[in-house]
Amino acid sequence: MATAFEATQETVKSTVEKLNTTAETAMNTGKAAMEQVAVKSKEAVEASMKSLDEMTEMARSNVEALMASARAATAGIEQIAAHVTEVSKKSFEESSNVVRAMTSAKTPNELFQMQSDFSKTQFDGAVSEFSKLSEMMVKLAGEVMEPMQNQMAIATDKMKSVFAK
Repeated sequence: MATAFEATQETVKSTVEKLNTTAETAMNTGKAAMEQVAVKSKEAVEASMKSLDEMTEMARSNVEALMASARAATAGIEQIAAHVTEVSKKSFEESSNVVRAMTSAKTPNELFQMQSDFSKTQFDGAVSEFSKLSEMMVKLAGEVMEPMQNQMAIATDKMKSVFAK
């Protein structure tokens, strides 16, 4: 019986050693897997933070571009309003001078000639001023849109680089 007991003891001892080895291997494998999960989680959090920083920077840049456009619009509108005021004042003064001159006309022909000359001058002036105002408006539109166009170009480049990865 001692032999059967010793054989059983050896079997139990061998089984315990195998279980210990298997448990130790499982623990090491689990530990390595958890370390890998921790590394991947850290990388994901860092990537998310980087994306959040980039989105915040893009939003800040968008607001700055919008403010630059608003400043350009305000300055341009002020310039156009000042120009229109100046032209209106000049036109009023010219009209007043012509009315005074017309009151001193000696003949109906002289009066009609003054009126004709004034009308031609006013028409030519209106065409000229309309042309100047059109140029000012086109220039203003370009100045207002420039910051937004630049920001759109930057955003497009960033999107291209994101999708290229």
